[in-house]
Amino acid sequence: MRFGLWIPVLASGLASILLAGDVEACGGCFVPPNTGTVVTGHRMALAISPAQTVLWDQIQYSGDPADFAWVLPVKPGAFIETASDAWFETLEAATATGVLAPQVSCHDDFDFGGCGASSDGSVRALNSFAEEDGAGTSGGGGPAVDVIHRGTVGPYETFTLSTETPGALNAWLTEHNYNIDPSTQPIIDAYVAEGFDFIAIRLLPDKGVREMKPVRVVAPGAGETLPLRMVAIGTGANVAITLFVLSEGRMAAKNFPNVEVPVDLTAWDFETSTSNYAELRAATLKQAEGGKAWLTTYAKQGPLLAAAAAPNGFFGNVRYGLSPEGMPLDTIAEAYLNQSILNQEVETPEAPVDEASCVAAFSEFQGTLSESSSAVANPCPMGDPLSPDCGSVQGTDIDARLLACGQATDLAAALIGMHPRDVWLTRLETNLPQSALKTDLEVTVAASQTVVENFMRARIAVNAEKLCGSFVAPPVWPSSGGRGMLWGLSLGGLVFAAALARRLFVARARRI
Repeated sequence: MRFGLWIPVLASGLASILLAGDVEACGGCFVPPNTGTVVTGHRMALAISPAQTVLWDQIQYSGDPADFAWVLPVKPGAFIETASDAWFETLEAATATGVLAPQVSCHDDFDFGGCGASSDGSVRALNSFAEEDGAGTSGGGGPAVDVIHRGTVGPYETFTLSTETPGALNAWLTEHNYNIDPSTQPIIDAYVAEGFDFIAIRLLPDKGVREMKPVRVVAPGAGETLPLRMVAIGTGANVAITLFVLSEGRMAAKNFPNVEVPVDLTAWDFETSTSNYAELRAATLKQAEGGKAWLTTYAKQGPLLAAAAAPNGFFGNVRYGLSPEGMPLDTIAEAYLNQSILNQEVETPEAPVDEASCVAAFSEFQGTLSESSSAVANPCPMGDPLSPDCGSVQGTDIDARLLACGQATDLAAALIGMHPRDVWLTRLETNLPQSALKTDLEVTVAASQTVVENFMRARIAVNAEKLCGSFVAPPVWPSSGGRGMLWGLSLGGLVFAAALARRLFVARARRI
């Protein structure tokens, strides 16, 4: 029997779905000496078009939010805006990996297992951001620093710094009592020599962690580089990164190896209702070129504005939960708007919004915009908010304001400069050692423009007798199909992964 696949998008106040143990990072975070503040992660998304490049980031940390500054190297002309929690919550829920129980045939000729979307134990909710309140301080630029813009964005004080000489940013950080490790100087100097400016943000003095919002940095033109060298500042031996890329094509790492998990080795333990996917994933990343590989766990064309077909073994389309009225959410755009409304991120007291009209408009994207070959255009000057006062777009261009609803503008920002029918959403994951952070990540169009599903059925059944009772079920071994080949993973690594799977589940079986 085949079943439709439902992916619930989390409501406000709940955590986002991530692989267990994932901590993401981007940009550099600086803290005062002897501080207890530790940045534990960032959530990232990157939208690339000929018109502009947008990088989303949300800081996750422990300690006092007044105790750090977030610094990102950017090309001249970049600016910063606030984003919504709903954007990341929706992208992560829609693309997180899930492993389903396999179909098991017992000796009484009845089939069991795999009926529905039982989630894998290796996919769990990540704790939401810390809830401590804190206060910040304000200050100006230091010597040899040209502060070309200073202002506030949402709850943040922002600084756009143009540095003319090596060490200028360090001087600014020192003046504001942020600790500078000597090892960071060559990193900063290199970005200065390459013509980068810096954007720095700090939480405003009267704001607390509950008011922290994701930010997005918008730069003119297409930029396909992620500043991994800056990530090295303040990280440990390894840093785990999850990156969502929106572009006109499936994307992959250009200057790092790309790998895939050997799905033919995925096993499901019917006693614990868990799979070994997390172990296989870790082994795949670790064995490939010293842990420097990137893993593609999701890639699809069109799921933002159009319904996505369910993976093999299910009928119909993927559904992203239900609206408050009980209607299925067929697209990521609908799920994003629904989550924005639940989070109360659409309107403000000063700017009320007809949310019902937005819901109706977003539900029609499948028929009006999803297959369009026209480009999404921004009628407003770059850096200005979307506004009815900006005039109109030219010719057959799609007005970006159609893709926004009040303050929920992330979808519009993501698609400016792109043609809706050509847009892919790709999820890349890694766990990089410090040695890999000496080079910025470059992304490129992947050699294979095939779909990568984030839901799969385990190929091996373990402790199936728990399901079949007195009828002893034979093990279900890997089939000849599926994504069994690894890119950049040696035969020895494949054997290691297989042995790891066997050891894990044999040990569990012996404990029965």
